[in-house]
Amino acid sequence: MISDLFPSALVRDAARLGSLAGLNLLDTPPETEFEDIVHLASTVCETPVALVSLVAGDRQWFKARVGFPPCETALNASVCAYTLAEPDLLTIPDLTADPRTRDNPLVTGEPFIRFYAGTPLRAPDGQVLGSLCVIDHTPRPKGLSSRQADGLRRLARQVTTVLRERQLNVEMRAARDALRVSEERLALAFAAAGSLGWWDWDIPADCVYAGERFSDMYGIDPALAAQGAPLTAFVEGIHPDDRSWVGERIQQVVATAGEFSEEYRLRHADGSVTWVLARGRCFHDGDGKPLRFPGVVVDITARKAADAARFAGEARLKSIMETVPVGILLAEAPSGRILMGNRRLAEILGHTTLYASSSNAYGEFVAYHDDGRLVEAQEYPLAQICGGQCKRAAIEVLYQRPDGERRWIAIAGEAIEDEQGGTVGAVVAVSDIGDRKAAEAQQDILNRELSHRLKNTLTLVQSIASQTLRNAPSLDAARDALAARLIVLGKAHDILLAGRTDSASVDRVVQEALSLHDDTGRRFRVRGPSLFVGPSAALSLGLMLHELATNAVKYGALSVPTGCVTVDWTVDGTGAAAEFRLDWREQGGPPVTPPTRRGFGSRLIQRGLAGGDVALHYAVEGVQCTLSAPLAGLRVDV
Repeated sequence: MISDLFPSALVRDAARLGSLAGLNLLDTPPETEFEDIVHLASTVCETPVALVSLVAGDRQWFKARVGFPPCETALNASVCAYTLAEPDLLTIPDLTADPRTRDNPLVTGEPFIRFYAGTPLRAPDGQVLGSLCVIDHTPRPKGLSSRQADGLRRLARQVTTVLRERQLNVEMRAARDALRVSEERLALAFAAAGSLGWWDWDIPADCVYAGERFSDMYGIDPALAAQGAPLTAFVEGIHPDDRSWVGERIQQVVATAGEFSEEYRLRHADGSVTWVLARGRCFHDGDGKPLRFPGVVVDITARKAADAARFAGEARLKSIMETVPVGILLAEAPSGRILMGNRRLAEILGHTTLYASSSNAYGEFVAYHDDGRLVEAQEYPLAQICGGQCKRAAIEVLYQRPDGERRWIAIAGEAIEDEQGGTVGAVVAVSDIGDRKAAEAQQDILNRELSHRLKNTLTLVQSIASQTLRNAPSLDAARDALAARLIVLGKAHDILLAGRTDSASVDRVVQEALSLHDDTGRRFRVRGPSLFVGPSAALSLGLMLHELATNAVKYGALSVPTGCVTVDWTVDGTGAAAEFRLDWREQGGPPVTPPTRRGFGSRLIQRGLAGGDVALHYAVEGVQCTLSAPLAGLRVDV
């Protein structure tokens, strides 16, 4: 049974029990330091029993003991528990008379203890752990002498000192173990890195300690480097071209206790050159003097070679991009950030490359659809491809240049893929299609004009065929007349199509229309200024001359071997009043008799040119015909 006076709360205090557990002392084997102390306590105090007693939460356990066989007791047998609350020595002269201990089983039974004196034992952190106590089997009314009490206190402090040293030893062993593990891990890391070396420069002693890899890099014997070598021995390994500026950087870092991070070259005994990245830091002592300069160095030769190859590739790419006749734009995916644009692109767009940070920023490009709608940022091929919507895209837009000009451009893009087929970027080609758009528009106009002419020609052919058939005396005559008229019509079309403009030369029209009837090559005398008329006038003129020549062959000057025809044309007046005039005069033919009826040919002649006048005179010596019309009505280009 535990006394009501028992300090249960203090015994079970969590902080105290945590401190006791942290010492790892309970249930450990006997140790000489503690054994010596209890023997000294027993001797000094002249008692048969002395104990180093540790009060746990459920028992009291004796780290060292003399004259007391059990190694522990239950808490109800603990007198040391009362010492926990004492600031100094606790003395109970007669345990049978003290209400705290008179019912203690060690008092009421074996070993019948009667006297107790104990001083608190404290852990290095100040928590009370138990007591160093002495016990006698007979009461001691006067307790301990002052010398004995002082000796017991000193021995208790010695226990605390032993505990502190014991804990320090434990911590040091743990630290050494941790350091050993750390060193092993670091060694493994350096070994695994392969190209990584380390150094530690003792600046006051000018002694550089270095690992094997670092030594190999700088051409130093690893054994010498492990023992320490002067800095100059390692500097010799630096490429002569880099040695000076690297030395200046080292001096700067040493003077300022700064950090060192530089890339430079090493030259080896065989003449080969490698690149390294060295990173370290200088440390000063409390007086501001340079103390140590440790660091690591890594071989970056492969990376430098890769960088050089990449730079060369980029230079070639840039050169190619600058020479192609189309604008080029590169972007990365999925962001759409623009990486590069060439000079031709700037020429087309009228501004330097807009390095948009993402596809959402493509709105900086101002362009319009054919219907006038603004092109949205996500409509551009770069945005669609980088966004993963497609692998290829194209669009034609009307681009708004900063100078105000709007220019048609075509944008065609394609994805840039990695080895797995994922889109990592996109490239687009930008072309100026203004000429193509203009040609398409011109072609559209020509198509409409061609359709119009074809309809008119078919109508004309239909009219010629109908009139020819209606007035022909026989089917053979109709066939011959229709064929001749269609030939003339075809030649007039040939003249129009052969010209570079939408017009025909009057001279060509006259020559082609009369060539069918010139059996000797000398039947016609043709003269007049250079003059061009429009399509309708050319067709009408050709047909009218054909009808005049046909009549001359049948009835007039060309019906006899000696007859001929003179065809003259002039332009009278200028400007809006200018008038075209063509004269047909036959000579050397038989006497002319005016016709008694008018056929299709006569009616065609009488229609005139472009609403102009026709004067047909049947003189006895030969037919004469004058055609006149406003020059503007003939669509003439002189």
